[in-house]
Amino acid sequence: MEQYDVFLINPPSSRMKEKYEHLGLAYIAAFLRKYDINTKIIDIPLYDLYPNDVIYEIKSDKPKLIGVSIPFQDSASEALEFVKSIREAGYKGHISIGGIYPTFSYDEILSVCPQIDTVVVGEGEITFLELARKVLSDEDWKNISGIAYRDDGTLRLNDKRPLIDDLDSMPYPERDTLPIVILKSGFASMLTSRGCYGRCSFCSVGPFFSQFGQKYRQRSVENVIDEIRILYEKYNVRNLFFNDAEFIGGKGKNYERVYKLAEEIIKRGMDINFSIQCRVNDVDKELFSILKKAGLKRVFLGVESGSQTVLDRFKKDVKVEDNIKALKILNDLDLYISMGFIMFDPHINFKELSENISFINNAVKLIGKERLDYYPVSRLLPLAGTEVERDMKEKGLYKGNSLNYNYEFDDKTIGFIYNLSHSVYNLVGNLKSRFKGSSDINTKWIKR
Repeated sequence: MEQYDVFLINPPSSRMKEKYEHLGLAYIAAFLRKYDINTKIIDIPLYDLYPNDVIYEIKSDKPKLIGVSIPFQDSASEALEFVKSIREAGYKGHISIGGIYPTFSYDEILSVCPQIDTVVVGEGEITFLELARKVLSDEDWKNISGIAYRDDGTLRLNDKRPLIDDLDSMPYPERDTLPIVILKSGFASMLTSRGCYGRCSFCSVGPFFSQFGQKYRQRSVENVIDEIRILYEKYNVRNLFFNDAEFIGGKGKNYERVYKLAEEIIKRGMDINFSIQCRVNDVDKELFSILKKAGLKRVFLGVESGSQTVLDRFKKDVKVEDNIKALKILNDLDLYISMGFIMFDPHINFKELSENISFINNAVKLIGKERLDYYPVSRLLPLAGTEVERDMKEKGLYKGNSLNYNYEFDDKTIGFIYNLSHSVYNLVGNLKSRFKGSSDINTKWIKR
């Protein structure tokens, strides 16, 4: 049986129901294997693995380095408990974690989970590669840029590592898990860019990238098309989920880039369906018409609110009319729409809440329930590193820590309404799922 020097692990997550590829680990694996480092990707949520079975494999294989990703803040507690279990089972090697959340909360994580040796701060590919080469060679790793660690009880944060300027220079992600992903979800994932040009107060993507370099970078059309071709021909992929936080990138040259990408897909006769994510001010009838011709079937649209005062508070830099216009264009093109929407936030008043409810009702009337997906009782999340988190802490609204947070609403009555509606909605949803089964419109775009 092949022995591996490095395990890259997507840890347990009871909240992770969707079966996606973990592109972060796939990119890191590509960098490691480029330098002949034997690497194994273990995706616990994807394979529905028992954590103890993975720990048994760790004890058997004895990798010198384990990298654990924490892709979502609300699953971080489970991930850290998993790390503690690895240590309790007797593992003596190096454990490193990374992700957007650990980048902002490395000090808190290292405090509550001393079983971790290092936290990768920022993009992980080059930093983790350097760490792996040092650890595997039994060399001192404490001067590596882009890591945080505790040294004799003292927190150390090394120099920041700049972002990779040229995304085309990166090897394509490894596709170890793609066969099972296609079986379970029906689609492969891709990234054509990193970051976002927006400045939304509740989003951690912009603050994550901007502290290390450009907040938004893109791959060339040629580089993207080449990876699509490999997926299409080698893996027989016919459904793609473009996992970019911001697929379009705004008007001008970014608009032209996406238009050219659609043209290339059409010209090469690739019969694919795909899904994207974008802001409402990116939605243009001409551009999205050719995207649909190229195979666009579903759009995750960052609408967020139907109240102008809330949009301004969120720093969305759009008008309610822009939200409506975008929905109408996508509806006219007969596309499936997953609408990002934040019904409640700590400062919302009854007028704003009423505007949100009215907006949702009008959106359902316009599009219909068959092609519109949204979560009607969502609330603003104070994610680590965001302006929202900082604002809540300054005003004394933030309760707990980043692993288990809550907050108070300015209006206690609205807080009561949120708690009640959230509980009732989840109860009804669970009952429907149990007795009638669930029907997710987000899978209807997939080519069978």
